[in-house]
Amino acid sequence: MFSLYILLILLVVIFIFIYPMTFKVHYDNYGVNFILNIYIYIVRFAKIASLNVNYKRIDKNDRAELSLKILGIRLMNVVVDIVNFTLKDNRPVIKYEVHKAFFLKFPKKSEKRKMLSLHDVHRIIDLFNSNKIMIHEMSQSIKKSIVIKKLRLNVDEGFTDAAFTSIAYGIINFVIYTLIVPVYCSIKFLTKPSISINPHFGENILKSDFDCILDFRYGNIIVNGIKFLKNFKRR
Repeated sequence: MFSLYILLILLVVIFIFIYPMTFKVHYDNYGVNFILNIYIYIVRFAKIASLNVNYKRIDKNDRAELSLKILGIRLMNVVVDIVNFTLKDNRPVIKYEVHKAFFLKFPKKSEKRKMLSLHDVHRIIDLFNSNKIMIHEMSQSIKKSIVIKKLRLNVDEGFTDAAFTSIAYGIINFVIYTLIVPVYCSIKFLTKPSISINPHFGENILKSDFDCILDFRYGNIIVNGIKFLKNFKRR
């Protein structure tokens, strides 16, 4: 019986370090509003988790909604109501309210209004800078195990002014290909990326949709996650 347990453990370890996890990513936006859906599969077809992000403009304010499901159970739902820039003590801040819910509970409105100041932004940047070497090493290690099976991007942009449309078309092409080319050269692709950028002259439009399917190994995530937590610098 003991040898059977050992065999089962070895099989689990082999599965974790050899068989890939599949991520399916879909992004869709119109103007400032966007929806991001991330689905996680094991054995390529068994969905174990999903992450949904919805950002939308409500009157003059913005709202971000985040929902996490694992095995069909909603474990977390967070709603952030964001008020545009305001001043406090003659300094720019962003006011926001957070509504949280866990394990199928509906979000309850938080009475306390929080603020994100420039000091908080600097603190986040300092935290990133203190860990940037470790983040770079971790990303390089994870990148080696990634296989992108599909990447499709479609962008529609346009202004009533033809000159602005042409300028925006050039800028969007420059930004997208500056980002895509290094990825294409450093990560394995099973099919060529499909990228379409469509200018619309004489109308105001900005929308895009993005689909990506990629595989990478469980073991790589676990090993790098442990290293990151062990060496993470808070200051």
